Amino acid sequence: MKRTLKVYTLSLLIAPLLFIVSCKKDESPKTDLATAKKEWVTGSWSQKDIQLGVSTSVPLPGGGKIKLKEGMSMLDDPTINALLTAAVGANPFVFTRNNKYSFNGDGSYKVDGIVDFGGGTHVLAGGAGTWDTEVYSSVLVLFPEKDKRDPHWINSITANRLNLAISVFLPGLGDVPMKLLLEKQ
Repeated sequence: MKRTLKVYTLSLLIAPLLFIVSCKKDESPKTDLATAKKEWVTGSWSQKDIQLGVSTSVPLPGGGKIKLKEGMSMLDDPTINALLTAAVGANPFVFTRNNKYSFNGDGSYKVDGIVDFGGGTHVLAGGAGTWDTEVYSSVLVLFPEKDKRDPHWINSITANRLNLAISVFLPGLGDVPMKLLLEKQ
C-alpha cells in the first residue's frame, strides 16, 4: 500500500510538469532588422534642418577664431549665416529648407529641391538614384550613379523622424560632417 501511495503521489507531481513542458509556446515571428529598417526609411520625408556635425573653430581674416558648436543650425544660426555669406556670398544651405526626400520600396530615391549650391558646394546624393541599407542597417547608402556611393549613418530613426550623419563638400574646407534632420510626411 505504501508503495502504491508513493507512485500515486509521484505521478500527481510529475503529470502537471509533463503537461506544462509539452505545451507548445507561441513564438513571435522574428523580424529581420534590415527589412524593418528599410520599411521605416521607405516613404516621403521633409527636411527640417541641417546641423553642424562636429564642434570646430574657424579662423577669421586678420586673426582670431570663431568657435562653432556641434548642433548649430546651418539654416538658421546667425553666426554660421554671416560666415558663409562672407566666404561664398550667401548661405547656400537656406535654399535646401524645403527639400523633400522620397525613398521608394523598389530601392530608388529622389530629392526634390536644391542639392547643388554652385561654386563646387554640393550634397553628394544628387537628385536621384538608388538606395540600400548596410553595416547591420546602420547606414543608409545612396547611389546617385553606378560608381558613386554616399553613405549616411543613421544616428536615430523613429516612426516620424530620421536623423542622418552626412558629409557636405565645401570648397576650401573639404567634406564637412553634418546632421540631416528629416520628418516623415
